[in-house]
Amino acid sequence: MDVEKKGRELIISRVFKAPRELVFNAYTDCSHLKHWWGTHQWPMEECTMDFREGGEWRYCLRGPNPGDESWGKAIYQHIENPSKIVYNDYFTDSEGSINREMPGMQITVEFIDKKEDTKLVSRTLFDSPDALESVVEMGVIEGFTETWDRLEGYLAEA
Repeated sequence: MDVEKKGRELIISRVFKAPRELVFNAYTDCSHLKHWWGTHQWPMEECTMDFREGGEWRYCLRGPNPGDESWGKAIYQHIENPSKIVYNDYFTDSEGSINREMPGMQITVEFIDKKEDTKLVSRTLFDSPDALESVVEMGVIEGFTETWDRLEGYLAEA
């Protein structure tokens, strides 16, 4: 996995041994996401999705201790099937209200066809370099690494 920080942008990329359509579908349907989104300690346990421009994806990651949960909401801005998804991502409460104390992010995920493989590039744009650093300090890079390791395992079984 390649990781690069440029100003207020975090760019993470990795090549997966799976066709682009399969990798795209793994990102766009809760029946797939529930198998790999999140880390082993913080898996996604709740998921609803309206996958269309203007639609929302709401999810909850639950941790190892009672009461550990992290809610999120993505609002889809642009979709190019099967090559790109752009969405705004927010930390929320269980009702979907955005937590304005946590940084919001605009995320662009590109699915690049490499014959039998797919290069996945995630570009996360923050409001400021400080907002990016706060999320890095929370462990986002380690979380991405483990989440994408889980995706790789899921794709191998699909």
